[in-house]
Amino acid sequence: MADVEIRNVYKSYGDTQVIHGVSVFIRDGEFVVIVGPSGCGKSTLLRMIAGLEAITSGDIAIDGRVVNEVEPKDRDIAMVFQNYALYPHMTVAQNMSFGLRLRRLSKREVADRLRRAAEILQLSELMDRKPRQLSGGQRQRVAMGRAIVRDPAAFLFDEPLSNLDAKLRVQMRLEIKKLHRELGATSIYVTHDQVEAMTMADRLIVMNAGIAEQVGAPLDIYECPASAYVAGFIGSPAMNFLACEVTGDGRAVHLNGSGELALNGNGATAGGGVATAGIRPEHIAVCGGEDADLHVTATMVEPLGADTLVHGALAHDGAAAGPELTIRLPGIVRIQAGEQLPLRIDRDRIHLFDAERGTRIN
Repeated sequence: MADVEIRNVYKSYGDTQVIHGVSVFIRDGEFVVIVGPSGCGKSTLLRMIAGLEAITSGDIAIDGRVVNEVEPKDRDIAMVFQNYALYPHMTVAQNMSFGLRLRRLSKREVADRLRRAAEILQLSELMDRKPRQLSGGQRQRVAMGRAIVRDPAAFLFDEPLSNLDAKLRVQMRLEIKKLHRELGATSIYVTHDQVEAMTMADRLIVMNAGIAEQVGAPLDIYECPASAYVAGFIGSPAMNFLACEVTGDGRAVHLNGSGELALNGNGATAGGGVATAGIRPEHIAVCGGEDADLHVTATMVEPLGADTLVHGALAHDGAAAGPELTIRLPGIVRIQAGEQLPLRIDRDRIHLFDAERGTRIN
């Protein structure tokens, strides 16, 4: 396996720049997930690592070797795509060994690699089947097996679970993570699904319009997002954002007619002025009226079993017509639309962002 280094990489199509100076060092054996919405540049970045897209400027190095001008087949990487891309007329064994046979490896070497990959992916009983005889999850495992037998320096995954149903996505997510532990492989994984990203990654690269907005461990990014964009993308349901004004001493925020929140000192560097307060739904609780920080009128309730999502309108200057707020409450909660709820905010978990630039200020 190998380190992968991305050094100040740019990508342009004519006059349109789509990747803006991304620099990340991916350590040997690390599982890094590139996450972001459609069109943010995550797949383009992965394809440049694979050699499927030319680099406009900057360098990509694999195991210390700059590979900008190296053909994809010579980069010692293996890629798993969203589309399984299996040959329908070939058996599982033939699909998995096709690349090895092109490289003219000995029959014994091919057989040894096939057996090992089949055992890891639990495909031993399926080696004589054709793709049409397999389920979606089995086909995806065959595609991963085709990558494993190559024994590459790095694995690249381009949204490999997008074609699977929700239950199978969870199962395959666990299998890919288990596979990573068993192989100790350097893995770079692209997804738009932030739940996949949070649960699978050692580190995340959060992309925004071609920029690596934040790089870090999933829980570090969840606890301390560098911008309102990252805060709104990482976490489900998304963070609530409220326009506010920070007091001059940085100890409280005024929510523009909806009340005031003490900050327990975590806004001391804000320096006063207009800002955006971010509060995650899980950091809001229903409380007794005398302890309430805010009041909302429930507009919609989504019971999920393990927890309940309540959507409500903040009281605004005494009327229930303020900004929308989402609250995540544990377990089954009997709340009806139209009900008035007193809320308590975890004051150590209030995030402040610059109102114009969106950057973190506390």
